[in-house]
Amino acid sequence: MDNLNTPLVTVGIPFYNSEKYLSDAVKSTLNQTYTNLEIILMDDGSTDSSLNIAFEFEKNDNRIRVISDGKNAGLPKRLNQLSNLAQGKYYARMDADDIMFPDRIKTQVEYLINNSKVDLLGTGLVAIDNNNEIIGLRRGSASSQITLKMALQGSWTAHPSITGQADWFKNNHYDETLRRSQDFELWIRTVEKSNFVRIAEPLLYYREASTSSIKKYIKSTKYSIRTFWKNKNKTGVLFMVFNILKKLSKLLIYSFYFLIGSTNTLIEKRSVKITGNEKNNYIDILNQALS
Repeated sequence: MDNLNTPLVTVGIPFYNSEKYLSDAVKSTLNQTYTNLEIILMDDGSTDSSLNIAFEFEKNDNRIRVISDGKNAGLPKRLNQLSNLAQGKYYARMDADDIMFPDRIKTQVEYLINNSKVDLLGTGLVAIDNNNEIIGLRRGSASSQITLKMALQGSWTAHPSITGQADWFKNNHYDETLRRSQDFELWIRTVEKSNFVRIAEPLLYYREASTSSIKKYIKSTKYSIRTFWKNKNKTGVLFMVFNILKKLSKLLIYSFYFLIGSTNTLIEKRSVKITGNEKNNYIDILNQALS
């Protein structure tokens, strides 16, 4: 794709104490086959070496901007700042502990150019652990129109896999009072007046194990239940009750695995096993992303 004929894309990466993974996330962004990018690295008051890592990348590539005010303001505020700063026509979400497939941005931008009414486009995922070992494919199928009930039943796509219209993000901000599940709340609040699409093709290595914290899981469950309650008039009481019970059941299961020290086993159950040849293919793509 010729940069002269392609729109600028902004990739926003918020980070907080991400020294172990940030380099891989940024490398995979710099190694995109689609190169007409600006990359904003937004620090949230890191106390480790993350900020130094970000500045090193900024020195070596003029597409990168590092933003840091030294404060720990929380993820939702940083997400809103990132989208407000975006200069691109399209805006790509990315987390500091994940890794992009080399063709991720190219594939998503081509889709959005050819389907101009789509606001947000999510993708399939390959799950990895804290050592970049491949766990499997995350379950999920393609959907050309995400509905409210579909969004409420679970994550319609993983947050960092999304690329969409930059104006959509500027006009639809995350709730900065939520420390967890701010993406879930945003999708529920906006899905009926937006056009969300998910393709099944995996374009992101999603780090499962780094997010396995019982405190985070409890907070996510609490905010999700609040969101179900808030939307009970739209979905019906029975639907609300069913999904609240489902969330609480998942929390109990997760708590059990946490107590016996086997959360990794539960995480592996979220993914579909892949063949040896498929795994080797994904290893090759991962190596390309980090070369």
